Amino acid sequence: MKTKVFLCGLTALSLIAATQPVWAASMAEELRDLVNTHPQVSAGRKNVSSAEEQVNKAFGGYLPRVDLKGDAGYEYVDNPTRRDTVGDPFGMGRDTASVVATQVLYDGGATASAYEAAKLQKDAVSSDSSATEQSVLLQGVAAYLNVLRQRELINLSRQNEENIKRQLNLENERVQRGSGIAVDVLQAKSRLQISKERRVTVEGALKDAVSTYEQVYGRKPDMASMRMPGVPLELLPPSLDDAIKIAVANNPALESAKKQSAVASEQRDAAEADYMPRVNLEAAADYEHNKNTVIGVRRDYSVLVTANWNVFNGFATRANTARAAYDYAASQDKQVYVHRKVEEQTKLAWQALETARQRVNLLQNAVNIASEVYTSRIKLREAGKETAINVLDAENEVFNARINLTAALFDANMATYQVLQAMGQLSLANASSGKGDILASPVAD
Repeated sequence: MKTKVFLCGLTALSLIAATQPVWAASMAEELRDLVNTHPQVSAGRKNVSSAEEQVNKAFGGYLPRVDLKGDAGYEYVDNPTRRDTVGDPFGMGRDTASVVATQVLYDGGATASAYEAAKLQKDAVSSDSSATEQSVLLQGVAAYLNVLRQRELINLSRQNEENIKRQLNLENERVQRGSGIAVDVLQAKSRLQISKERRVTVEGALKDAVSTYEQVYGRKPDMASMRMPGVPLELLPPSLDDAIKIAVANNPALESAKKQSAVASEQRDAAEADYMPRVNLEAAADYEHNKNTVIGVRRDYSVLVTANWNVFNGFATRANTARAAYDYAASQDKQVYVHRKVEEQTKLAWQALETARQRVNLLQNAVNIASEVYTSRIKLREAGKETAINVLDAENEVFNARINLTAALFDANMATYQVLQAMGQLSLANASSGKGDILASPVAD
């Protein structure tokens, strides 16, 4: 029931936002360019291609190895046999050629472990690339929304400034007619200065947001064409528990940690394979012409099964096996840590979304109430039954409520994308699937 209310609240906000103006460009278009041009995303994809080639290299261990060797040139041999042989030359031209084909028959499972480790490593790198792409997408969303947030706050600040200016003019007119007092004019001027200071502060924040946008996207934002994005409500799970289950199953950081642990397990098996003998099938052919100054041609052919078993290498195999075992144990500990962090990330994002939604509901009412109070005080002031300071206070309450509501709306939108990232579901398609403009201006003048 609580979840239904939660989603209904966001849906209601989407319907409210849908009545607001929409601009020409969309965040989806910006994000599409971002994932196609961002250097981190590009590097991640190249890392995947590199890992795929490593798989191909590891598979080569299953295939036979063929080595060709040849030489040609002049050879001089001076030894007792040559000196005792009358008439045989000490030097002459020689040329040789050989081909050896080797097929591994048994290596203690080293080749199989290397191949499996390479495939798992490729999967881990793919997960890392996905995590990088989702992180970049979230950075892009945050940069885009922050520019819109500051732009909206500037609009509200300017509206507040204009309202105070109008009130200041009214107080001046009352003083000139003799129905007002000078201190009300001074109070209005004081509030106007405070309003200007707020606007200047927000303008500075907008410049900071533009700088961040430029760093993320590689270009300055076209604020005139930016539009409020929709919220992909249909992608939200019905409860926090469901969100955690999805995150545990799909979060790329956790997937990478699991794959890295599996890689470490295969590397441990590969290290243990050094205790076992190596058995190869070798086929060889040799051609020799005048080799070692032996006049004539010699041809040799052989097919052999060879075995090699290292029985002592200074305890290097033992140390390498122990190292691999420690690496595997460490990878398991890291997997547990990443699992906890993913759960924490999901909970924090979900709670931020739920809190923002609750704040929006409360602040929407606060704006409506503050606006009614402000309108009533204006009417009382016009009738001479209210003070200027109370009118200005009412105007300030409306402004503060609007500021807080705008912040809550943007926080709710951003938290939605954070939940998707925590679940491993933040893709370009999902980021573009929103149906409502939840972040549109909360109060229409």
